[in-house]
Amino acid sequence: MYMESKFKPLRCNDDDVLSYKGRLLKFSQFKEQLENELWQKVTYLLTKENEACNSKESIYELINNSFSYCNISVTLSSPEEGNDCEILRLGAISWQKGKIRTTTSIDFLPNQKDSTRVAQIQFNLEFLSEEHQVQKPKLSLDDMMYAA
Repeated sequence: MYMESKFKPLRCNDDDVLSYKGRLLKFSQFKEQLENELWQKVTYLLTKENEACNSKESIYELINNSFSYCNISVTLSSPEEGNDCEILRLGAISWQKGKIRTTTSIDFLPNQKDSTRVAQIQFNLEFLSEEHQVQKPKLSLDDMMYAA
């Protein structure tokens, strides 16, 4: 079944609850989990060649060197169609079913005023409520025969 979707930005309180991939998480824990997963990917990429390497320090060495500045960005995204999810908002009487789509990115930026380093993490979270999913009907065998 094909779905046309209209994902909208997800607005949740940190204490709202998500049922996601078989786990119940407060929204704040969900964002923390996304951040941790992103750091794991960054660490894996940087320590693949050198197991003794500290990923954060390696990144900061890359962005602040004596020759120039380097900006590095790493993004972790869910599938375009999103993942099944349910949300229980504070004060709601029932769960809201739908799909969640996530993009988490981390930007490593040099501070050009001094030698400090900055890592900015951004979340782009979108939700498509089950009632807003437009499903195109499947053609039955009879429909296909008459259409031909």
